[in-house]
Amino acid sequence: AISAQTRIFAAGFVALSLAPQIAAQGSSRGLLGSKAAIMTSTESASQPLKNPEGWGSIEEVVNAPLIDVSQDAWWISVIGMWFFIVINLIQAVFAGLCGCIFVTISIGTCCIPCSDRCCSAMGSVLAGRPLYMAWTWWRYVLAGLIALLRNGASRLALFEWEWRAFGSGDWWWHGEGVWCWSYKDCKRILQSQQVRKSAFGCINACIPDLFATNLLIFLSNDGSSDSEWAAIRRALHEFFIPISGDDPSKGDYDSRVAELPNKIKADVPSPKFEDLNDTTLMQKLVAKSVFYIMFGEWLDDTDALTLTGWRTNATAFILPRLVQRFLFNLRINKVKALRVGTVGIVESKGMQDVFVRMNNSLGRWKRTQDVKLCDEIMYIIGFAGIGGTSACVESCACFLQNKIPAESYAAAIDFGEYKTQDAMIAAYKNNKDAYIQETCRLDPPVTSATGVLKAMTTVKLAGRDYEMPAGILNQYVVSMANRDSTVFKEPTVFKPDRSNLTQAFTWNGAAFSSEEGEYPRICPGRYLSLTIAKAIIDHFLGLGAK
Repeated sequence: AISAQTRIFAAGFVALSLAPQIAAQGSSRGLLGSKAAIMTSTESASQPLKNPEGWGSIEEVVNAPLIDVSQDAWWISVIGMWFFIVINLIQAVFAGLCGCIFVTISIGTCCIPCSDRCCSAMGSVLAGRPLYMAWTWWRYVLAGLIALLRNGASRLALFEWEWRAFGSGDWWWHGEGVWCWSYKDCKRILQSQQVRKSAFGCINACIPDLFATNLLIFLSNDGSSDSEWAAIRRALHEFFIPISGDDPSKGDYDSRVAELPNKIKADVPSPKFEDLNDTTLMQKLVAKSVFYIMFGEWLDDTDALTLTGWRTNATAFILPRLVQRFLFNLRINKVKALRVGTVGIVESKGMQDVFVRMNNSLGRWKRTQDVKLCDEIMYIIGFAGIGGTSACVESCACFLQNKIPAESYAAAIDFGEYKTQDAMIAAYKNNKDAYIQETCRLDPPVTSATGVLKAMTTVKLAGRDYEMPAGILNQYVVSMANRDSTVFKEPTVFKPDRSNLTQAFTWNGAAFSSEEGEYPRICPGRYLSLTIAKAIIDHFLGLGAK
């Protein structure tokens, strides 16, 4: 999710030439965020059929009043960030290139008394991100961008650089919280009942404009069968991803999975191995496959292209509201248009009933409008199902050609004994599941996830102990856990035949292992993702439907 930010940063300077009228606080729609702008982005979509009574309006959902906007993200702070851009850039360049300076602006230094509380991003967070400390974030977010660029725009490379800068211990600071990486710590968190809040990438999420409220990834799982998380997860399996013969949609689901290779063949009748380099084609096939298995309809290219936005807009999700406003909400408005367009596909095809029934099944967690639940579920299907599976297919396509995927950490990927294209293809044919799992261990679609500390915790940052209160964000980095040398021998080497492959946390738990049941938040669509990836890759290797 932290990728191609050079283009985002440059867009901010281009947008400056537009000379927008900036208000001090802004409305819930933000600059350039009006309903009219969203409708323009989707005006070519099919007109929806008549919505059921009580369905509601998706435009009203995405344009609802903003929630939990910190003071340092107010428009007056954005104006200050632009006004002092040169000073901030100078500081950011030094911090983004020098680890010790980066640590200083992140958590302070013992050389400057009280700098941890008064002059650092951590101090701002612990103080509630007040307006008077906004300046600490102006330089910090720019330093993070420069650090990302110096690490080849690779998330994993950035994580490891920060980890080393903070002393290569168990913890480091990034964004609004503490990060941990070891296999032991990630396993402890993944097997626990997690407390969550509306946060992503260790940053408070922009809701309800960028992210939908009450997303499954934002809900806590407390072990109760009556929690909101349990109710949504249960309904997701009942209506979309059945796990047993008792689920009403099980029969349709199985028949669609069986028919998927034929659908792909009809869509691309003359596949070539080189087509694996056509990223847009891969993304459209993933979108069509996910939608078909979920809803029973194979989309045309226009609708599929709309849904590929869940992959192509990945850079927008990680940016905090301060940066989103610094870029005049251009990225937020694209995602709002994507959400409207996604729900518009459901409406235009008359598929609202499944969401009405799903909402009625939620009991006390029922949404006031059915369209709100539709938005939440389609967000997860798009964000995780389409976006995540697209990333998986793209990585496998590169590995099959002995290429390092764009923005991956090249120094941390060694193809080992599979140095040729023929060797890679042979390895895939020998064990398709293992090939995909090992590819995603080394280049995971999801690199980390956000929870919160459940109790006061002592963490060591850059050699000093800090007491972090309960409620502080805690990011666990599965991409680094999957390279923990205490668990995985030769962790950077591609070895699809490694004996403990199913111990990797790629799908938010030890997926496809006998221990799956010990991970309550394991990805509900892991088998679907694997099935779709195999069907698409098989087709372009000549192994699909005949």
